[in-house]
Amino acid sequence: TMAPMTTRDDHWLERAARLESVLTDTALEDRVEMVLSRTGVDRYRAAAVDGAVEFAREHAAGRPEYVVLATSGRNPLERQATDHLTGHELERARRFPHRAENSYPHAFESIAQFFDSPHAPDLLAVHTAAHHTDGYLGQHGSPGVVQARAPFLAAGAGVRSLGVVDRSTRVVDIAPTIAALLGLEPHPAGVGPTGEPDASALLRRQDGEPELELLDGSTAEHVVVFLLDGCNANLLLDVIERGEAPNLTGLLERGTAYRHGAMASLPTATLANHTTALTGVHPGHSGVLHNTWVDRADGSSPDLLAMDQMFWAARHLSPEVETLFQAVERCRPGAFTSATFEFCDAGASFSSFGLIRGGGSSAADLPSGDEVRHLDRSAAESSGAYAFMSSVDHVSATHTIECWERAHGNELPVLSWCSLAVTDEAGHESGPHGDLARAAVRDSDGRIGEVLAAVERAGVLDRTAVLVIGDHGMEQNDPEVAAPWDEDLAASGVAHREVGGGLIYFEG
Repeated sequence: TMAPMTTRDDHWLERAARLESVLTDTALEDRVEMVLSRTGVDRYRAAAVDGAVEFAREHAAGRPEYVVLATSGRNPLERQATDHLTGHELERARRFPHRAENSYPHAFESIAQFFDSPHAPDLLAVHTAAHHTDGYLGQHGSPGVVQARAPFLAAGAGVRSLGVVDRSTRVVDIAPTIAALLGLEPHPAGVGPTGEPDASALLRRQDGEPELELLDGSTAEHVVVFLLDGCNANLLLDVIERGEAPNLTGLLERGTAYRHGAMASLPTATLANHTTALTGVHPGHSGVLHNTWVDRADGSSPDLLAMDQMFWAARHLSPEVETLFQAVERCRPGAFTSATFEFCDAGASFSSFGLIRGGGSSAADLPSGDEVRHLDRSAAESSGAYAFMSSVDHVSATHTIECWERAHGNELPVLSWCSLAVTDEAGHESGPHGDLARAAVRDSDGRIGEVLAAVERAGVLDRTAVLVIGDHGMEQNDPEVAAPWDEDLAASGVAHREVGGGLIYFEG
C-alpha cells in the first residue's frame, strides 16, 4: 500500500529524509541533480548535494505566487532564467552543465503543479544533465533549461511577423494562444490556474495564458500545428539559419520564432507535455502526469509508450480538462478537426489513433522505406529506429494531407494537429548535436512543406495560421556517467517503488 499524498506524518518525514540523504550524498552527485518533494499543503522542497530550498505557494487574485521560506547552502532553484544556454554553438560548448551553472525556468510553478497530481510520487529524483540512462545519448525529463526548452514558431493569419525575437513562452500557454487565435469563446464554467472560477478561461481548465503579444488582433479561420517531438530548439533555429529547412525558413520570413523557446512543464516528457500543449493544463492537473506513474488507488502503473496502451492514452485525461478539439466543437458545433499520430486526441473529428482503436488500421500498417518521402537514406540505413519513426511520420503527414483534401467527405479542418516523432527518436539516439538529429529536422521540414502545399491547394493559406512547436527539449549527456542509483536506494532500507526514472513512491 502507499500513503496518500496528503499524509506528512513523522513516518513519512523520516523516510523522505533518509532517501533524500542518500540521493544528495556526494557519492551520487554526478547522477542526481536534486530531489524534489511536497512537504505539506502548498509547501515544497528542493535539495541538492550543496544546498536546499523550501518554498510555499500562495494564491493572489486567481493566480499562484511563490515565496521562499528557507534556504541552506546554495539554493538549487535560484537560477530560473529562460535565456540561459541559448544558441546551438553555446549549448554545444557547454554540454553537461553543472547544477550550479544550470537554470530551471518557472521552477516553483512547475514543481508545485507536479505534486498536485493525486498520483504524484513521494519524491522526484532529477537526473543531472550528464547522467546517461536507457542507452540514450540525448535525454529529457529534467526541469533544466535545455531539456525543458521546446521550439516555438508561428506564422500566418492573425500572427505578427517579427522574425526571431529574444523571448520565451511555455508549453502550457500554447493551447490558450491557439484558442485566442481562432477566436474561441471562454468556457462558461472556466477554471483558472488556482482551481478557482475564471471567466476569461478559453478552456475548461486553463493554467496557461495566451501569447497576446504574438497576435495581431485578427483571427485565423484555420490553424495547422506541427509538433516536432523532442526537437532541440537551438538545433531547429540553427538548421533554419544554415538554409537547410526551406519550408521552415518560409514560415519564419512571414512569422515569429521565440529564440528562448517554449518551456515544458515538469516532467519534461512526451505524454505529459503533448497533453499540456493541447489542453493548456499542467501535467499535475491533466490526469496525464508522465509517460508512466503509479496509480495510488490500485497500485497499477500505466505505460503510455507501450504499443498496447499508447493509442488509448487520452482515456487518462481528467474530466475537468478540455482539449482544443473539444473547445472547437463547443464553440463551432460540427467543425472538422484532425489529430494525426497524436496521443491527446480526445474530441478530434479525425484521429490516426482513432483508426487503430476502431480496428480500421493497425500500427503495423506502415509504408516500406522505399515509399517514405523526405527520408534521409543514410540516416535510415544507420538506424532502424530512425527508419521506423520516419514511416510513422510519413503516415502522420499523409493523414493530415488527406484531411485537407477532404478525403473523408469533410469540410476543411478548423484545427489540424500533425505530430512528427522522428526528431525525438533521432535526438535520443545521436544526441541533439548528432547527424541523426539534424537529418530529422530536414526530413520534418519536407513533410511540413507537403502539408502546407495541401493547405495552399485548398485556397485558404492566407486565412491559416501555422505553428511549429515541441513538447520538450533534448539534451546531450555523457556516456561516461552511466551508473544507476538503484543499489544506493535499496541500501537505505526504505521500502519504495521507482518508475519513470526518478518517480519514487513509498511502500508499506
